[in-house]
Amino acid sequence: MDMGSTGTAPEASVHRDISIFRLDADTDVDVLAALAEQAEQNGWVAPSFRAALLERERGYPTGLPTVIPVAIPHADPVHVLRPGLGLAVLSHPVQFGEMGGVGASVSARVVVLILVQNPDEQIVLLTRLIGLFQRPDWFDRLEHAADLNDLVTVFGDLLAEQVSV
Repeated sequence: MDMGSTGTAPEASVHRDISIFRLDADTDVDVLAALAEQAEQNGWVAPSFRAALLERERGYPTGLPTVIPVAIPHADPVHVLRPGLGLAVLSHPVQFGEMGGVGASVSARVVVLILVQNPDEQIVLLTRLIGLFQRPDWFDRLEHAADLNDLVTVFGDLLAEQVSV
């Protein structure tokens, strides 16, 4: 695994063109469709990605019941053209099925879309993100972002700090 000069995997970088600032959506399907559309329009995923993402979320929900609930959706690497992370801070909480749960749901405030081409990276990224979401201050910093550029910068800084912890 190439960790680059910063000690992070290439997939661990959050990107502006696959992120959405203050996404207003009513359902998890709406959130996933918006992120998938953004990723496809900007050349990050194949046209098959949206359906694969929705199908995977139905079978294997990605909501985490952290202090500030989040969802970390992803699809099989075969649908991904470029690795990276997409981020959506939601205008209001949206229900996502709980990861590993049986019918439970969480009111997600943030969604991090994982795009990996190397399946081995997925577990590393999930572990790193879960560690970040257990920190007490992470959401306060994101919530105060002024715009999409600020949001991406703040989240990138949080990820970098998580590596050094």
